[in-house]
Amino acid sequence: MKNSDCVNGTSTSNATVNWPTEDWKTSTPENLGMDSESLVELLSFYRESKLNIHSMLIIRNGNIVLDSYFYPFTPGGTVHDVASVTKSITSVLIGIAIDQGFIESVEQPLLSFFPERTIANLDANKEKITIENLLTMTSGFSCGYQPGEKEHSEMFTSEDWVQYVLDLPMARGPGQEHAYCSGNSHLLSAILTKATGMSMLDFAQKHLFTPLGIDEVIWPSDPQGITRGWGDIHLHPRDLAKIGFLYLNHGLWEGKQILNAAWVEKSTQPQVDGAVKTNTFVRPGRDYGYAWHLVSERPFSGMYYAAGRGGQSLTVLPDANIVTVITGGENALLEYDGGRIGEFMLSISDQALPKNPEGSENLQQKTEEVTAAPSPEQIYLPEIAQIISGETFILDENFLNFKAISLRFNGQEEAEVRFSMIDPTSGKFKQLVAPIFTQPAAPMRLDGIYTLVPGRFGLSTGIKGNWDTNGDFLLTIDEVADINVFELRMSFEADKVTIVLNEKTGLIVNETFEGVRQN
Repeated sequence: MKNSDCVNGTSTSNATVNWPTEDWKTSTPENLGMDSESLVELLSFYRESKLNIHSMLIIRNGNIVLDSYFYPFTPGGTVHDVASVTKSITSVLIGIAIDQGFIESVEQPLLSFFPERTIANLDANKEKITIENLLTMTSGFSCGYQPGEKEHSEMFTSEDWVQYVLDLPMARGPGQEHAYCSGNSHLLSAILTKATGMSMLDFAQKHLFTPLGIDEVIWPSDPQGITRGWGDIHLHPRDLAKIGFLYLNHGLWEGKQILNAAWVEKSTQPQVDGAVKTNTFVRPGRDYGYAWHLVSERPFSGMYYAAGRGGQSLTVLPDANIVTVITGGENALLEYDGGRIGEFMLSISDQALPKNPEGSENLQQKTEEVTAAPSPEQIYLPEIAQIISGETFILDENFLNFKAISLRFNGQEEAEVRFSMIDPTSGKFKQLVAPIFTQPAAPMRLDGIYTLVPGRFGLSTGIKGNWDTNGDFLLTIDEVADINVFELRMSFEADKVTIVLNEKTGLIVNETFEGVRQN
C-alpha cells in the first residue's frame, strides 16, 4: 500500500499536486492502482448489508477515484453533519490561531482566558489545565468516564455551556488520564473566540475555508454564540476531504502554508502515551493526538482519522497518498480498518493497473444503482388502520418533544402523518432535540420509499411508514444529512397508542410512552 516514487511499470505517484480549490480532478481507479471491479463489490456490500451509509469518497494523489452516494442522501446535494469530526477541525483552527499569534502556545492555562468568570470546584489541578490538555482529552474534568458521555447532554441543556464545563469538578490531575469529553473541545472554541474576537466559524471562514475553496458550511453555536467546537459542523463530503488533503500536504495549499507543518506532525503523533486510557478510549492499537485518532498497529500503522457519531469519518493514509470520507447514520461504519473498505485499501497497488473499460462501466452503473431508491415493498393495511385514521393521540412527554400525533390513511398507498410539538419556551421542552420538522403535516408512503420534507437547517428529512403483520405501525423519520434515524413502533388500540422509540446511533434506546385519543 506504499505510494512509491518509482516502481516497476507506471507509478501512481504525481509530481504535480492537483489542488482542489475549485474542484477535484477525477481519475479511473486503474490509473491509480485500484481495481474497478473491487470497488463494485465494495459498493454492493454496503447496499446489500443495509448499513446506513450515505456517501463514500476515495481520493488518491489528489484525484477522485470514487464518489458514491447512497439513497436517500442526494448526490452532490446538501452538506452533511459530520458530528465529532468537528473536533479535529477545531484542532486545525487552534493550530492556525497559534501560527497567527492570537494564542501563544498549547501551554497556556485554560483559566487565563476567563479571568472575569467565577468558577466552581476551583482547585490547584483545575488551575493547571492547559490548551494541550483540552486537545488531548486529558483535562482531568469529571467528564467522559462513563459510556454515553452524560456530561455532553447536561452541557447541551444548560444555559451557559462554557460555564457548565468550567464548573465541572476535577476527577484527575491534568495529563494523568485520557477521557473523551466533548466539553473540552467546546472550551477550545471559547478560547479561540476570546483570543481572536471572532467566532470559531468566522475565524474558520477567513483562515481555513476560504483559502481551501469551501463555500457552504453550517456550524451552529451555543446560547452565547460560541461555535460548537465539539460537533455539528455540516460540510459537503468533497469539502471535508480538502481538510484531509491539507494534512496530507503538511499544511501547504497552493504554495501557501495555511497551517504550520510542525502542527500537522504533532497533531498526528501520539500525545497521551503517559496517560491512563479510560473505557471510553478507542480500542488497543489506537492512540490520540491533538483531536485526531491514530492507528499504531499494522497493516494500517501511520493512518490517522477524525471520527463522529453515526459513522462519519475523514481518514488519511499518508503512505498511500489517500484521503477518504464516509458519511452515514450508523456507528458500525466506523469499523474502517476491520471492515470491507479496509480490505479494499490493502488490495491497492503502487502501480497503475491495465485499463479496464468494462470495469469502469460496471462501476458507473453500480454508483447509479446505490443512489436510486430501492424497489417498492408490498403494502399491508390491517383493519386497525381505518379505525385510527384521522384520530389525534395526545402523547406523554417524550424525547422528540411530540405533543400529539395523527395518522391518516387514504387508500392503500397514500398516507399522511401530522405532528404537534411542545412549546419550545415551556419547561417541558427537551433542548437536546430541536424540532425536526418545519411543517405540521407530511405525506408518507407505505411501500418503503421515503417522502422528503423540509427539516432542520433547511435540509431534507425522510419519512416512511409500514404496518407489520402483528398490526403495529413502524414510523421511520430519517434526518439523513443530520444523521439521526428515529424509529417509532406504534401499537394501537381504539383509544390508546403505545410507542417505543429508538434512534439508530443510540441517542435514545427503547423509550416507551403512551398517547390517548383526543375526544
